[in-house]
Amino acid sequence: MLLHIGIDDTDSPNGMCTTYIGAVLYRELSKFGEPIDLPRLIRLNPNIPYKTRGNGAVALTFDILEEYVDEAKELVIEKVRELAEINDENTNPGIAFLEGDIPEVLRRFSIKALREHVTIKEAEEISKKIKAEIIKFKLGRGIIGALAAIGYPLDKYTYELLAYRKPENRKKERNVDRESVFKMDERFYPFTYDNVDPYKRTVLITPHGRDPVLLGIRGIDRGKVLQAFEELIIKEEVTLVQLYKTNQSTDDHLVWKKVKDIRLYDNVIVRGKVASKYWEKGRHVFFELEDETGKIRVAAFEPTKKFRNYVRKLIPGDEVIVAGGVKEHEGVLTINLEKLYPVKLVPKVEYRKPKCPKCGGTMKSKGDYLKCKRCGYKMPKILIPIKLPRDLKPKIYEVPPDARKHLARPLVLFGSEEKFVR
Repeated sequence: MLLHIGIDDTDSPNGMCTTYIGAVLYRELSKFGEPIDLPRLIRLNPNIPYKTRGNGAVALTFDILEEYVDEAKELVIEKVRELAEINDENTNPGIAFLEGDIPEVLRRFSIKALREHVTIKEAEEISKKIKAEIIKFKLGRGIIGALAAIGYPLDKYTYELLAYRKPENRKKERNVDRESVFKMDERFYPFTYDNVDPYKRTVLITPHGRDPVLLGIRGIDRGKVLQAFEELIIKEEVTLVQLYKTNQSTDDHLVWKKVKDIRLYDNVIVRGKVASKYWEKGRHVFFELEDETGKIRVAAFEPTKKFRNYVRKLIPGDEVIVAGGVKEHEGVLTINLEKLYPVKLVPKVEYRKPKCPKCGGTMKSKGDYLKCKRCGYKMPKILIPIKLPRDLKPKIYEVPPDARKHLARPLVLFGSEEKFVR
């Protein structure tokens, strides 16, 4: 019998990671049956305010003899109870069990959980409809991700290798040799990617929290991801290594929408015209975008660093495609930019005073006429239009690696432009 297991919302800022529980269970459940493929790490809507750190849920599928199913479920519940950060006020774990085939209604629910806002009530209704068993700890918000991870149609996927550390090391700085990470990246990029930020020269594979994760390597080739891990010089004990199949770096969260249809927490791609000159506030850069249905604010926030310069080069009238998550900023619905595609640029014209036609001197504005500073010659105030070069190209620009969301597909990967072609 196929037993699908989903788990979510087990971590907190003080520790734990749902992937660690998934990795432990992937091994321990093997005494009851055979795993069907790798475990799955499913990232859900990154805009939800009560999300976990990376908003990732885990799903496992095992072929288990019917007589062992109840025992397998008990093991899962015990492990979640033992390892989850249940005492944290914001941690509300959830488990889902589904036997047999995955119904289409659950797949649709999963896509909604990726792209929109889903409630606990909706998850409970779906579980009844498909006869899934759900286990709630406290509020049990994790049942949303648990069900979504089971039902997610992983048609496009990448890999992530996660290595875990000893409990006594979890409050210490991660001890991975920096230069070995850069050498690994140089050898395996782009089959593995986002290992380092090449501009800041910083390492990105090691997180900073107190969770069990020592490092994570993302890639599109499972063999090269495993090889890349072997190239690293790790100066602390690794207790567990697990390769996950994941929807990271797929852009599956993005949906084309008109401005009038955009809602809070959506993940959208919108085509329109720049409706205002950019402005800045608190190191964030903003502009207004409009299509035939309305206007919306767009932002390149401070963590995107040099990416903000592309926004500063836009002028009203430019036709652009923007992609990103929708949140409220200072009470205003705002698209948080992940990618920017200037499709058609309007001419940039600057009006300048001519040289003095008599002596070639510099003309000075005097109300409605011009006067030469050198010889005093006067003439009507006629300015000359000068077409300036545009320092933007009709191509897709993306935020830097350390500001990239888990789901965003880096431009270096094949098919990264597919979402922007209609």
